[in-house]
Amino acid sequence: MEKSQHTRQPQSFDQNSLTEQAAAWFLRMQHNDCSDADQQAFADWLAESEAHRNEYQQYVRLWHSLDQLERKPIQSSTKKSRLTVAWVALLIVLSGSLHWLTRHEELITTAIGERQQIVLMDGTTIDVNTDTVLRMELFGLTRQVTIERGEVSFKIGSERLRPFVVQSGHGTLRDIGTEFNVMRQGDKTTVAVLEGAVEIKLHAQIDNIKTLYGGQQLTYSANDLSDISAANFETIMAWRKNRLIFRNTPLNEAIRQINRYHERPIRLADSQLNKLIVSGEFNSSDRAGLIEALKVLFPLHSTEQDEMTVLSFRN
Repeated sequence: MEKSQHTRQPQSFDQNSLTEQAAAWFLRMQHNDCSDADQQAFADWLAESEAHRNEYQQYVRLWHSLDQLERKPIQSSTKKSRLTVAWVALLIVLSGSLHWLTRHEELITTAIGERQQIVLMDGTTIDVNTDTVLRMELFGLTRQVTIERGEVSFKIGSERLRPFVVQSGHGTLRDIGTEFNVMRQGDKTTVAVLEGAVEIKLHAQIDNIKTLYGGQQLTYSANDLSDISAANFETIMAWRKNRLIFRNTPLNEAIRQINRYHERPIRLADSQLNKLIVSGEFNSSDRAGLIEALKVLFPLHSTEQDEMTVLSFRN
């Protein structure tokens, strides 16, 4: 494939060894002004031969061996060798393999009642709850997930030099090595951190940054960032075990949560039912059992209509 005339190739490729070519390309790819043409040319260089790819694998094996030794200042007679080793070190720390070079863009959706788990090559685990839409972009130094709606749980893997960024609603979340849960409902996003820390910044208030640590949560919208509060992880993470846990929850909110998991919705016939308070643990996948449990807890009657189940006070 012919390279774009705007692509800046590392200098003196004819004179340099394959090892120096690889190091020079890696250095070029880290520059802030690295263009799409540069990235394409680099990908083409990797695809030209197995020797190019094997050179990176040799770096991996070499660095793993060197990493077992006590680290000392590099003693080198040439500036070129110091530069090569430094960038090789950074390459290995970044990924330990070539997966970071591959562009990956994907739209992920789950249907009502469906869950999905995604495991990235660095060990990051993304659990996607029911009725969720997210976009994932992984390429070079970019690792970003955009949540359009729904709920997602993240457990970040071992890679630390490429930040993991989550866009949800009107804010940006930056992982600081952690496990956290994000729920987007309309204009509001709730973030709860299990371990580590997450930095949260509103798009409309770039100077208003808050950091959540393990055991904390907050909710934000376009122009509002709530106070930090304690997170109840048993309740927040119950969905990963097909459970719904309610603690002094108004009935209308409990019904809203139940409806997230089932195609056929439940509706309340009377606004007075909102005053009823639900506490308990339920199987989120057992719709009939949920309805019967509510009828045991409260004086309710259920009626099946064309597109829904209606709950009303029992006569």
